[in-house]
Amino acid sequence: MAVPVGALLNAEYPASELVELGLLCESLGYDQLWYTDIRLFRECYVALGALAARTERIRLGPGVTDPYSRHPAMTAATIATLDELSGRRALLGLGVGGTGFRELGLATPLPVAALREAVAMIRRLLRGEEVTFQGKVLSLAQGRLQFTPVRHDIPIYFATHGTQIARLAGEVADGVMIANAVVPSAVAHYLGQVREGASKAGRRLGDLDVALRFEVCLDDDEEAAFAVMRRRVAQRLMAGYPKVEFLERVEVSLSAAFRELAAGKDSRQLDRLAGLLPREAVERTVLAGRPDSVAKQVAAALTPEISRVTIRPHAVSGRSVGAVLQSFVRDVMPRVPAVSASSP
Repeated sequence: MAVPVGALLNAEYPASELVELGLLCESLGYDQLWYTDIRLFRECYVALGALAARTERIRLGPGVTDPYSRHPAMTAATIATLDELSGRRALLGLGVGGTGFRELGLATPLPVAALREAVAMIRRLLRGEEVTFQGKVLSLAQGRLQFTPVRHDIPIYFATHGTQIARLAGEVADGVMIANAVVPSAVAHYLGQVREGASKAGRRLGDLDVALRFEVCLDDDEEAAFAVMRRRVAQRLMAGYPKVEFLERVEVSLSAAFRELAAGKDSRQLDRLAGLLPREAVERTVLAGRPDSVAKQVAAALTPEISRVTIRPHAVSGRSVGAVLQSFVRDVMPRVPAVSASSP
């Protein structure tokens, strides 16, 4: 394959099915498996523990945990426990989160500061330090892990489609997953932000593991695949509304009718909302269609600075996500030309 491939699975599968998907990913050569941490969905770390017990090589992590619904000190303890259970295979994905905060009555202030403070706190705790900290968002009083982590340097990744978080990733993270960017101009923008942050910290872009994270539906029926992803993009935009600035990077505008309906956040209106979504919003943010056409999109988006691809699979009715995971590594990536090593 042109670059290593990881998978992101949503917290929607029963435990037995999730484990089978994890084993499938490992057998297919996926080297990372991320599992969504979404409030009020299936519990992320319980599922990751089940995956750790059944898999042997694939690296595992939450995709992603936020600094609001889980205190970073608890995240440090949890990820260190997963690392111990998995035999040093844990990865920590951090982001600002999406849904569920409103239902829990949680505010999400100053996301850049919150992530910066979370990384600093987690790393100090993993090193065994006693931490007293009062930041703009987070605080901890004489906190110390009551066990010794098997690793003090568990890799920390950010997942984002935001400019400021991409820049912060370059400054403080070990890796970054750039989401919802299929067109080369958007990829170039985010890489520029990561590079700027890395330079600020005296690092190079090549010091980070930089992934493009795609949501993918593969099927020979291209219109059926497109319909699945059109509904998915509409769902994501409704959940995140009004925070849809990332669409500017792919030169997509939303109609007043779409914005009004999305603002209502009524899931019963999702099909209607999808019908109002411009086609280019799908074509420029996700992958849908036959393996050969998807391979061309992946190849166009890849640059020498990209060190991996991560996919979240979706399936048309009657087909499994397992089949999509299999098709991506067997039918898509072999068609993608290899790229040269990362540049500074």
